[in-house]
Amino acid sequence: MCQETFVKWAQDFDANLVCFLADFSAKMFHLLKLGFLGYGRKCIMAKYSYQRCSTSRERQSMLRQEKYARDNGILESNWYQEYASGAKKDRPKLKQLLSSLKDGDELYVIEASRLTRSLQQLLEILDFAKSKKLKLVMGDFVLDCTGSLSILTQGQLMMLGMINEINRLMIVEAVKEGVDAAREEGRIGGQPKLTRERIYNKNPDVAKYYIEYIEHRINFTEFCRLCVISRNTGYRYLKVLKEN
Repeated sequence: MCQETFVKWAQDFDANLVCFLADFSAKMFHLLKLGFLGYGRKCIMAKYSYQRCSTSRERQSMLRQEKYARDNGILESNWYQEYASGAKKDRPKLKQLLSSLKDGDELYVIEASRLTRSLQQLLEILDFAKSKKLKLVMGDFVLDCTGSLSILTQGQLMMLGMINEINRLMIVEAVKEGVDAAREEGRIGGQPKLTRERIYNKNPDVAKYYIEYIEHRINFTEFCRLCVISRNTGYRYLKVLKEN
């Protein structure tokens, strides 16, 4: 091959290679845009965790729910925690979480009762998950709304929600029966009525310094200081002692 022929062949080869690479790049971009090759909705999917307890941080711990979130690889920045009744619909953190979810995201709760104890709200969340094509993971129960759900799966979810609501109603009824029984026995809950005897048993110094107070040898501030009590407690104690 002469030098002139070789140069022409090299130029044609370079031109064909450029066209091939341009065409290949365009097709690859089209495939990525459609969601192939791990790109698209599945690639930008995010995991979220909702954690709830009914009472307070002092009385209930979220350690078990936090461990569940970590075990499923959920970043702490995507944890939504709150203390509220599962029957309450207007929960700020749950509302904030639902507004943050995007199409294809995954929502994890350790069990369905942590998400809600209301069957109606559970069905509303199901409709929301369908519209957003979410994946709900509630412990061992996985509800993949990225595709179509079978009637059986939806029926299982409704049964689960019904059981949780019945459990809540049973707890409420048991508490009510306990309160009614206490009232019948003269116990209405809370601490026993404050009396002179209870005050003296709880703080023996009160008896000593109360005499000095009523004889005007010490003032109210000194009375509270010597008895090591707050001013509010001092007012309560003096009210009971004067009445008795």
